[in-house]
Amino acid sequence: MTIRKKNIRKHIMKHQILTFLGLLLCVLGHTQTLTGKLENPLQNMPEMDIVLWPLGMDSAVTIGKLTANGSLEFNFPEKEAFQSADAEKQMVVDDFKHALRFNCIAQGESVYPNVKATSISPISLWYKNRYVGVLFPVTDEKLMHWLEDETYNNPVEGTFYDMIYVDEATTLKTDCSTTLQFSEETVNASYDYQLELEAGLNFIAYTIEDIHKMNSKVTSNKPSKVTVKNVKAEDGIKWIAKYF
Repeated sequence: MTIRKKNIRKHIMKHQILTFLGLLLCVLGHTQTLTGKLENPLQNMPEMDIVLWPLGMDSAVTIGKLTANGSLEFNFPEKEAFQSADAEKQMVVDDFKHALRFNCIAQGESVYPNVKATSISPISLWYKNRYVGVLFPVTDEKLMHWLEDETYNNPVEGTFYDMIYVDEATTLKTDCSTTLQFSEETVNASYDYQLELEAGLNFIAYTIEDIHKMNSKVTSNKPSKVTVKNVKAEDGIKWIAKYF
């Protein structure tokens, strides 16, 4: 084989390897994985599935597992996992703005992308064909109590996390302000969105940066400044389970 032919062959092999690595990175980039450690594992706890049960569907979607040693291993499925073959049992989705826990739609803001989406909660534990608990990903345990009852429990500054499904990849990088009315009290709130979402399931973070103190006889305190963004790392997330 001549030197020229050898060089051509090496060039072809190098091109094939680079193409393969590019495809591999593309696949990995669109498969969201997440790990964590449970704060309050049970003694002699068996391995459990971590599931979501979207509104409208007649079966749960497995998104990971809780191992016997308390490790959380998430592997988000492709968006097809959230689509039923039965037309009458499809997941219920709505306009993107309604999938967010904090939004400015009361003021007629047109800042939200025109895609269908939904927030899916709770993140549940499943063992032997039944629910055995739910997971609360937060940075402060007090946020767990607030999420359980936002009317009577007060929030604290910190971050809580949520699962959101979008029909197609979308980006939302903007901020908005709104006015919330509670009886005779007014809350001026602002929300900053820094979201780059893939088609399918996404894990996002809500960081409460400021809180409006309310009259306790009327309702609980309300978040007045919130940043909504992608989860870039698991650092700081406390995974707390509430068992049934």
